[in-house]
Amino acid sequence: MSAVLLTRLKIADLAAWTALDAGRRLLPEGHALQRIVREEVYLFEPEAGRAADGFEGALSRAIESSNFFVNPNKEQYRFLTAKARGDALVGPEGAWGILTRARDETRDDGLLRRLVTEHPLQGLGSVRRAKIWWLWTSSTGGNAAVKTIYNALGPVVARRRGLLVNPHAEADMKLEGEVPWSVVERFLTLPPPAIGAAA
Repeated sequence: MSAVLLTRLKIADLAAWTALDAGRRLLPEGHALQRIVREEVYLFEPEAGRAADGFEGALSRAIESSNFFVNPNKEQYRFLTAKARGDALVGPEGAWGILTRARDETRDDGLLRRLVTEHPLQGLGSVRRAKIWWLWTSSTGGNAAVKTIYNALGPVVARRRGLLVNPHAEADMKLEGEVPWSVVERFLTLPPPAIGAAA
C-alpha cells in the first residue's frame, strides 16, 4: 500500500477556469457544468518488502516544513497515509472525476532523486504522478448523464469533442462514487490500455 498526497490551488486556477469556460460550450443541450477543480496526485510507493509507514512520518514533516510539494501561499493539500487513507478514493461532495496519467511512465525519478537528497526517506521506492479533474455537473439525462458529459469533455477525439485528456499522451479513468485505492494504484502502475480502448 502507498501513501498519497493530493494538492490543489487555493488561488484562482487559470487552467481550470479555462477548461470550465471551454467545457460549457462543448456540452450538449440539457447538460450543465458548474465547476471544475484540478488536483495533483502523488503516489509514494515503498520499496519491495518494505511498508509505507517506514517513511511516512519523515515525508509528512517534509511536506509541512518545505515547499517541495506544496507552496502554502498558493496551495492546499491532503496527505493520506497508507493506513489512514481508507479503502477507497472518495471525491468531493457532488463531484465525479477524470483521473489522468502519462501514457508512457508515471514514475518521476527526477523528483524522487531530488526529494531523497533533501529529505532522506528510508524505504521510499518511487513517486508516481497523476492528475484529477473534479467536475460538478447537472443533467436532465438521468443515468446516462455522466457518460454523455465524459464523452463531451474527456479524451479529445474531434475538434468539438473532448477537452481534458490528450489520448496520445495520457490515459484516463472515470471516477464515480467510491473507487477502491487498489484500482487507482493499478491504473497508475500498469501500462495503460491501447489508444482507443474504453476508459
